[in-house]
Amino acid sequence: MKIRKNNLAIFTTPKITVYLIHDMPSGLTNKVILVTGASGGIGSAAALAFNQAGAKVAITSRRKEKLDQLARQMKDPLVVPADLSSPEQSVDTIRQVIEHFGRIDVLVNNAASIIVTTADTVTPADLLQAFSTNLIAPVVATQEAILHMRRQGGGHIINIGSPGFMMGIPFYAPYVCSKAAFSAWTRTIQAEWSGTGIRISEYFPGYVSTDSKPESRIGEVEQDFLMEKKQNFITKKFTHPKTPDDVARDLIHLILKPKLLMYSDLSVRIGTFIANFPKIRLSIASQMAKTARAKRNLMPHS
Repeated sequence: MKIRKNNLAIFTTPKITVYLIHDMPSGLTNKVILVTGASGGIGSAAALAFNQAGAKVAITSRRKEKLDQLARQMKDPLVVPADLSSPEQSVDTIRQVIEHFGRIDVLVNNAASIIVTTADTVTPADLLQAFSTNLIAPVVATQEAILHMRRQGGGHIINIGSPGFMMGIPFYAPYVCSKAAFSAWTRTIQAEWSGTGIRISEYFPGYVSTDSKPESRIGEVEQDFLMEKKQNFITKKFTHPKTPDDVARDLIHLILKPKLLMYSDLSVRIGTFIANFPKIRLSIASQMAKTARAKRNLMPHS
């Protein structure tokens, strides 16, 4: 079956969905795009979509075998295995892209460390791991990329943020704390580099369903362990998952028509607005905590 949505031709069968760019401006043709955290989820879906739209794509993550699997589905990608929690490897990744392609037009800072633990047992090591990957790595990569973007007359930095820090997502303290800092960094450079030809975009995807499991300190957890079918309408709407392909389509549009902030959908926009009302925010987040405690048999403050 063929349907059309947001300028994309979508072909579906019972087992596979293929997205082809249809009537899309050729703004991605030959653009050099680096996607971090490309071994799965949002990163791999975005890399494939960019490549199908004509971009020259570099992919990086720690998992080389996953990158190689992804590369076999792409046309002439640059594969750069790297641990982006290391500032040195972050810088080296940018330099390899420049050496291979001669330029870098778009940097998508997507790599993330997600640690699930209780707030009263978060360790300094947990926080260091989260901040190294979720803040320091993209800061260092952006600083290196910006040197080349300025020389070539422009570029685009896309930071994959998270509105979860505004809600206070329970049991994800290292992640949401580091993402709050990442959002602050994004908005700071938006101000400092405004009018320079360097575009800075922040993307809020909300809850995205992927096959990647978080690193858990409270036993094995599924991605939806905060979710409950009987939640109230607002909570259910805020936690309704998007897919990596949804995000990939958004990112193509964000490159073609840059914005300072892009939400994945109206529910995420509403959720960030609701987060400004403390009692409502607490009601939603505490319901998530209650659901998670019930699933994992956790006592409050345990």
